[in-house]
Amino acid sequence: MIKTILFAGAGALALAACSGSAPDATATQDPAAMTSASEAAPSPSTGEAAATTPAVAAAVPGQPPVAPPPIPVPPLAPATVPPPTRPLPTQEEKSEKGARAVLQTWARALETHQFGLAWEQFGSPLASRAAYAQWWQRYRTIRVSLGTGVGDAGMGSIYYTVPATLTGTTTAGKPFRLRGDVMLRRVNDVDGATPEQLRWHIGSADLKDVPTR
Repeated sequence: MIKTILFAGAGALALAACSGSAPDATATQDPAAMTSASEAAPSPSTGEAAATTPAVAAAVPGQPPVAPPPIPVPPLAPATVPPPTRPLPTQEEKSEKGARAVLQTWARALETHQFGLAWEQFGSPLASRAAYAQWWQRYRTIRVSLGTGVGDAGMGSIYYTVPATLTGTTTAGKPFRLRGDVMLRRVNDVDGATPEQLRWHIGSADLKDVPTR
């Protein structure tokens, strides 16, 4: 009896091998289990479907195709505005009166400790604006007296020299006196001269310490 059962089992295995296919696994699954598994699987939400589904509005018959959004264009850079051009000086500004006006501006600027403004009256200052202001900060009070000027002409330029005396007190409270010549210069009325060259400016201020009385 045992031999008969073994022989029958071996024959069944041989037939399965000859057919070349394994038993269908789905045929042995429980239909109830399959139903519960499909119900347990979450369905995609509306937002997920919209995120994964490409736009089809253009493919729907009777609707115009959807145009892509315009590409943003960066704003144009503002045009470079050239610095304002100063007008040519008038005949009065080019006269001795114009030279005295520059001297007065320089003197009043020193007296009010506007050292940057005083520095601006020079055509080609030897020191920087900061160095010029630092040098004058040693004086607590400054008073400027200007004498009578003398005009002169050179190679294409006109000069105006004025004696100046500066008095006052230092930051330490000691009196001081500076004396020397302040020379102004401007280019003569020659062809090609710029408005700035035609204006009076201080060329040098040769001031030296002198004893106080």
